[in-house]
Amino acid sequence: MFLQRIFFIVLVAALMAAAGGTAGAASFYEGKTVKIISVSSPGGGYDTYSRLFARHLGKHIPGKPNVIVINIPGGSGLIGTNYVYNITKRDGLALVHPTWTVAQAQFLNFPGIRYDVNQFIWLGLANTSPITVAVRKGSPIQSMDQWLDTKTEPLIFGCTARNSLTCSIPLAMNDIFGITSKIVPGYKGTAPVRAGLLQKEVDALTGWTWDSVKSTGMSMLQEGSIKLITYISEERHPELEALNVPPLNDRITKPADVAFMKVLLLPAAMVRPWALPPKTPKDRVAILRKAFDDILKDPAFLKDAKRARLDINPRSGEYLTGLIADMKKQMTPEVVSRARRIVGLDK
Repeated sequence: MFLQRIFFIVLVAALMAAAGGTAGAASFYEGKTVKIISVSSPGGGYDTYSRLFARHLGKHIPGKPNVIVINIPGGSGLIGTNYVYNITKRDGLALVHPTWTVAQAQFLNFPGIRYDVNQFIWLGLANTSPITVAVRKGSPIQSMDQWLDTKTEPLIFGCTARNSLTCSIPLAMNDIFGITSKIVPGYKGTAPVRAGLLQKEVDALTGWTWDSVKSTGMSMLQEGSIKLITYISEERHPELEALNVPPLNDRITKPADVAFMKVLLLPAAMVRPWALPPKTPKDRVAILRKAFDDILKDPAFLKDAKRARLDINPRSGEYLTGLIADMKKQMTPEVVSRARRIVGLDK
């Protein structure tokens, strides 16, 4: 009886301590400002999602803190991601919305990586989305078949950096089908490339997710200033199928090419990831994970997302952690070597 009483006292004390810790973390946020670090320039898809979350996240955090977006673009998201991992305080007041290349960049040993994706505390994914290929009105290429035909003139893509999908997808098509594409790198994001399409600086844009097309490019699509000639996804997408946009995956059939594209397109499997820096206090992690889960079920948030034409198809932090661990196992030397060459790391 004495031992049972001691055990009961210890258990109650532990529960009270845990409750006190959670309450302390909750009161911590009152009067504070939570920063969402968007690693892209204003006006792009990532920035649009960041600002959507900023409008709704605070009400799901106890203490209802103010939430703001800070843009730290550059290096295809590398500068902002490194900043959050190495410089921001681990106090639960900084979230990062890194680009989809955050894991691939580390697995392929991109230069300048100053983070470990396995150490980030993953909140989850807001969405997964197919990758589209868009051409401008008047482009010499107006269909997927024309693009992949090496007898036609190469399609000219505006893109950001060699290690981004905006550049690497056209170059991968050259590797698989022959010379079908040329790239014009150096744009600061997909928004400047879209402007370049309208000004006829370039003819095409890829690495542009369908959810981003709907939020930032639907008017261009509806008025006919751009056309989607194909999309890339392991599954058929009903909205794109309804628009008679053919899937590119059907044209990639060789096992070696399929494996190569899966690794190259790892970013497409983790669109819209959200994370906290390592060593964020566990009680604040618990609060922010619950807030992240709650916001994705919030009717007002979902209504706002629909109004902005932003797709919400969430996955948990556990799912994202497992995806990263599984893809790491598939990085065979042959696939890594081929992918590194495409993204400009090897000759």
